[in-house]
Amino acid sequence: MFFNFAVLLAGAGFAVAQSLSSQCQSALVNTAASSSATCLNPSGLISLVVTNSNSSSIIPGVNTWLSGLCSQATCSNSTLQTIVTDIISGCSTELSSLGVTTNSTAIVTSIQAAYPTVRQLMCLKDTSTSTLCVPELLTNTQSSTTTLSLNNMVALVTKLVSGQNTGIPSSAACTNCTKAAYTVLNQGLPGVASTARSSFSSECGTNYTDGQMPSGIQETASNSSSTTRSSGASALSVGSLKMGATAVVAVSAVFAIFA
Repeated sequence: MFFNFAVLLAGAGFAVAQSLSSQCQSALVNTAASSSATCLNPSGLISLVVTNSNSSSIIPGVNTWLSGLCSQATCSNSTLQTIVTDIISGCSTELSSLGVTTNSTAIVTSIQAAYPTVRQLMCLKDTSTSTLCVPELLTNTQSSTTTLSLNNMVALVTKLVSGQNTGIPSSAACTNCTKAAYTVLNQGLPGVASTARSSFSSECGTNYTDGQMPSGIQETASNSSSTTRSSGASALSVGSLKMGATAVVAVSAVFAIFA
């Protein structure tokens, strides 16, 4: 499943960043330097990973990277296939160590299917604060927990995957942005959204999964509608773990970084 792959990779990505094999490093560098990868704004992603220390917040870097990504044209299926195949080939050892089955055909197909919805979700913007939703949710989380440095993001995702209490209050996660995210996810990937409906409704209320977009949320992804819409909250499933509103905050962030 695409989201299993993405969350697993995201959760361990920072932890193994300094111990990648030379083959994997080459694959990532070559992908970032490829003109075909422009649609993912790789320069912004590299800057995010390279310039952030283990004590500074990743939020400014995430905002810069996503702002650039959302202004780029959509990746084509052929581009996604090339990028994913190259990374799987070069980083097969690292991915296998994370428990990811490196069946390139299956992963490419699922990524191609999920990419439009994920991109739409990552480019949602709160017009009341003029802020992209992912950085806004990260800021809420940071204000309620601790500085979201690279190391702390790894620790947070580890808790999510193991089902531990993250300490993120519902007040930080149950916002118009997360309601919008759920609506987008339910429209594009209803099977994924359905696994989280119950836990999300119990945490934020049934109005968060009613399919209605909240006011003040705008889709900013290039080549998509620029009209302001109303939305719902995103909850992802990793294996048998169902993630509610508090989980979507951190998962959205790490997923964005390693989408």
